[in-house]
Amino acid sequence: MKPGVTLRLPTEYLPDHFDPDAWDDHALHVIPLGGVGEIGMNNMLYCQENTRILIDCGALFPDDSLYGVDLIVPDYTYLLSEPEKLKAIILTHGHEDHIGSLPFVLKEVNVPVYGPPYALGIVRRKLEEHDLPHKPQLIPIHPGDKLNLGLFQFRFLRVNHSIPDCLSVVIDTPHGRLLHTGDFRMDVTPAPQDHFDYAGFGEIGDQGVTCLLSDSTNVEVPGFTASEQDVGRALLDVFMEAKGKVFVSCFASSIPRIQEILSVCKKTGRHIHFSGRSMQTHLGVAQQTGYVKLPYDLLIPEEAVSQLPPDKVCVVLTGSQGEFRSSLVRIATGEHKQIKIQEGDTVIFSSRIIPGHERAINRLIDTLYRQGAEVVTSKNAQVHTSGHGHAGELLTMLNLVRPKHFIPVHGEWRHLVKHGRLAQKVGIESRNVHLIQSGDVVQFNEEQCSLVGRVVTGRVFVDGKGVGDVAMPIIQQRRKMAETGLIVTILVLEGETGKILSGPDIISRGVTLVEDEQSQKFFTEAKQRILRLLDELPPRSIQDVETLKEEMRLSVRRVFHKALERKPVVIPVVIQM
Repeated sequence: MKPGVTLRLPTEYLPDHFDPDAWDDHALHVIPLGGVGEIGMNNMLYCQENTRILIDCGALFPDDSLYGVDLIVPDYTYLLSEPEKLKAIILTHGHEDHIGSLPFVLKEVNVPVYGPPYALGIVRRKLEEHDLPHKPQLIPIHPGDKLNLGLFQFRFLRVNHSIPDCLSVVIDTPHGRLLHTGDFRMDVTPAPQDHFDYAGFGEIGDQGVTCLLSDSTNVEVPGFTASEQDVGRALLDVFMEAKGKVFVSCFASSIPRIQEILSVCKKTGRHIHFSGRSMQTHLGVAQQTGYVKLPYDLLIPEEAVSQLPPDKVCVVLTGSQGEFRSSLVRIATGEHKQIKIQEGDTVIFSSRIIPGHERAINRLIDTLYRQGAEVVTSKNAQVHTSGHGHAGELLTMLNLVRPKHFIPVHGEWRHLVKHGRLAQKVGIESRNVHLIQSGDVVQFNEEQCSLVGRVVTGRVFVDGKGVGDVAMPIIQQRRKMAETGLIVTILVLEGETGKILSGPDIISRGVTLVEDEQSQKFFTEAKQRILRLLDELPPRSIQDVETLKEEMRLSVRRVFHKALERKPVVIPVVIQM
């Protein structure tokens, strides 16, 4: 067994496949460090003898329950346990859930990063925001390119997704051929540069594939995804009916969608303004890589939005998830200095709802209606299509590749289970469908596949400049303060006698009190409780600061729990002079 690997007992989901005694140092090992059993944070490590290759280096955005956390990255303990073995990082595309952790890894190791030009353009701008100890080597790769790293040979196939320049990775090893799809869909009428390489996948399938690792995100959705051209036609219909300004909110990375919006603006005679920092970043990279051509005769600055006739204006902006301080939220709440929502304007949400953002989006839509806007979403028009293939496309991939073994990835547990069932429908034997979790070590030895161990994995919270400084106990403390409020009690004592020199003083934040008169009553009772406590405690306990603080905390909390049926966080402060 290699150092740094921790084993676990067999689990219910694959009891017959877990075989730590079968570990072979010369075999191929595939280890998901994230992105399996969850949406986001995609990191897949391929290991063979002294060579480790990481495919994708993604992060996860926190939901509202993780107070103050900016980003979630994987626990890279195993990846960095033998840093000299990590030879390269390969990126399939430029979404945050595939590149967001890259700065944190590159701070620790200096390895080349291979990726399609668009993804590297986003990475280059991202890395400018981080103080790296070295200049990273960013090497572009293209469909059809071949790359040799140790015993690995890589080939790259073009796939279609909601962001430009996306690749699947064919991995040839002494122990068989693997195909890592990355995120994909099969848009039959995409932008010219983003055609899905059906012939390439069919050829690889004819040659034989030991294992397919395939995106599972939309396995629950039957049929096929709509084309971007279908979305373009739906957007045109909305634009034609709109009487005022049109606002289109979408992900900044959705360059194919932005191309459709530009086309619609040209057809309807509307000028266009792009709002939001991330929108400007992606547009800049898209121009550099040739994925978008901006019609400068239609572009207008921010101040011109209110100067032109409303029916001649379109604003493309971020904020489709109701993100705090995003362009759309600031405009909807009247906080934007230049751009205002007026009666008769139309707001189009051209994006999916990320789980956990439903309440924020619903509040935003309600605010827009209060401003007199008409709101269009994918519920009442075909103004969005997913970047992840539906069940029909996943079946097509399985039929093109026809692998011996199958590992569903990029999805929560139910997605992996249902994708595994699809694989069995096309003839893959159930014993060759492998459901794994992040951290599992999958071994390929002469095309035989088995689960042989588990490495340390988990989530690391990024909070401001701190990486890993904030753990769940701190998050729980923040959650507790947010739910029940905070009370600070301050008492100054003479060190030798225990005589009160100042206080007790009580400061509260976020504690719900009914009226000012009653508030004063609660504070007075809490102070009296502390004074009685000082009379009741023996002198030795009063001089024991930690014991005194705990007694004060319990006493004050009892007062407010009795009055309000809540238990606020109480922080006692005792100063001895």
